[in-house]
Amino acid sequence: MDSNPDVAQFIQSAATHTDETCKLIVLGLEGIGKTTLINEACGTHFNTSDGRSGCSVKENQKGTFRVDGFSRCYELIDMLGINYKNPGEWQKALHGRSEVHGVIFLLSGINPRESALGELPRIKDYCSNLDIPMLFIYRDGFLNFAPRIRIYADTHEIEVDDEEAMCKIVKTKFLRYQNLQEVKGVIAQTFANAQQLHQLLDPIVICGHVKMLREENENFKMEIKSLEQNHRNIMNEQKKEYDNQISLLNELLVKAVLNVKELKQTIDKISEDNQKQLQELIKVTQSLNSDNEHLRLKNEDLTKQKSALEKTYTDLYEEKDALLIAIREAKIKRQLLEIVKNKLDNEIDNLTRTKDNLEKEKNVLKNKKLRQQQRMRHIGKIC
Repeated sequence: MDSNPDVAQFIQSAATHTDETCKLIVLGLEGIGKTTLINEACGTHFNTSDGRSGCSVKENQKGTFRVDGFSRCYELIDMLGINYKNPGEWQKALHGRSEVHGVIFLLSGINPRESALGELPRIKDYCSNLDIPMLFIYRDGFLNFAPRIRIYADTHEIEVDDEEAMCKIVKTKFLRYQNLQEVKGVIAQTFANAQQLHQLLDPIVICGHVKMLREENENFKMEIKSLEQNHRNIMNEQKKEYDNQISLLNELLVKAVLNVKELKQTIDKISEDNQKQLQELIKVTQSLNSDNEHLRLKNEDLTKQKSALEKTYTDLYEEKDALLIAIREAKIKRQLLEIVKNKLDNEIDNLTRTKDNLEKEKNVLKNKKLRQQQRMRHIGKIC
């Protein structure tokens, strides 16, 4: 029988298709069965904990498998079990793993330590914010991932006591871990078009930086207010001291005027008295000269104090200018952070549009595959 051109083209297309490995992280509590899942799905023989608190995981503990109908090779990477006493460790496990394509969370509803499933809404929100593809697989029992929410393994029914708890349900694919081939098929289908992750940037960290800059800005404002208040207090105290010194100087000047008047009266008396009174007048004049020298020295001290006050004022003004410069720099940093945030928002929008385009391409390929299958069945009937 002559070879059909469509069949030859299909075989050539399948032969020239580029092979790709889809790397997936397997996360879960200690002893949940992550290594067992990898051994059964990939045919590996790594040591397991058999339900105990945990076991040692080697650095390169991973396995691969293929699923008919999917061109990708799927690689499951075993991660160290998360301790139920510190469920937030899943976030540390995700940081820095930019070489993978997605995350698989393995869960068990009958494990009493599964109270850590209260983390599921946070895990889902975290992965959604970073565009991380994910799949939740549970083995048996039912899941408690809010105080009054249950998903039963047998009936897949959901019990919710209030609307607030209903909002916390993780809206993603939950798969029962009983049929291994079904598990592998759902993994392949879920991550068929998953792209390799880029560097993970936590939006919470960016918000923390913005909050820190705001706190520093508030601290700068408080320091400026404190310096201004101290400056006002110092100037008020110095003004009071200066006024007191001027008042004292005025009193001394008044006394000097009185002394001059007394001197004039004494001179009038001296002109009428004899030489002895003249000598006494000379002594009084010398005393007045001494008082004038004392006043001159005090005036020089006041001049020096005035210069020191002017220097202190200049220093405080320079410190105020330095603080204003620091505030401007903080505002510039804040604007830069806003620019970075806007860029990240744009990148998220671009990734969302890329995802929509990939979904459209997936539907096109699916329709094309259906047409090829119909063509193959038609060819088979002809043969």
